[in-house]
Amino acid sequence: MKVFDYDGGLMKYATLLSRITILNLLWLLCCIPLVTAGASTAAQFYSSSRLMQGDRHVFRNFRQGLKLYWRQGTVVWLFTALLSAAFAIACYILSISSIPSRNVLSVIAGIAFLTLMFITVWIYPVMVNFKGRILEILFNAFVFAFMYAPVTLIAVVFYGIGAFLFVRFLTTRMLVILFGPTFIAYCTLVLFEKVFQKYKLSE
Repeated sequence: MKVFDYDGGLMKYATLLSRITILNLLWLLCCIPLVTAGASTAAQFYSSSRLMQGDRHVFRNFRQGLKLYWRQGTVVWLFTALLSAAFAIACYILSISSIPSRNVLSVIAGIAFLTLMFITVWIYPVMVNFKGRILEILFNAFVFAFMYAPVTLIAVVFYGIGAFLFVRFLTTRMLVILFGPTFIAYCTLVLFEKVFQKYKLSE
């Protein structure tokens, strides 16, 4: 049957999933020292982008991504990690305190955190698709996040489903660890590609 041929649909998806799994294991390995998580994530998105374009050299592209985005990826990671920690501490303080307007402040902190999350969803895809300084990347990620809010929400749902499957079931937890983050990154890039094409053509 053609479905089981090497060039058949099933084998193409199986081969793609195997490369995504290899890339995910590379990403996990390079995230072990937490300080390198940002560079590793940038390399993950870069290699996923190349894979989406038909380039099958996972190891080479991941290594190239590390070289290209080491500084930007690390700075973005530290920036978002520190802000996330600050929001978490603020929410905890507000939850145990009895200051006036606590509920209002909690809502403001929640909105600010959601804004950060929406922007973070776009940062690495923007980084690997467009050249620019860190501030330009952050600004463009902010613009994309709200200009294309429905697309942003779909991407957030991807990550939400991944988090739910990781927390809820042991079997799916193992699958998420095996290839989940890179699979989500790949799906996110596919989702964002139509948006990016509009701006790549105008460059």
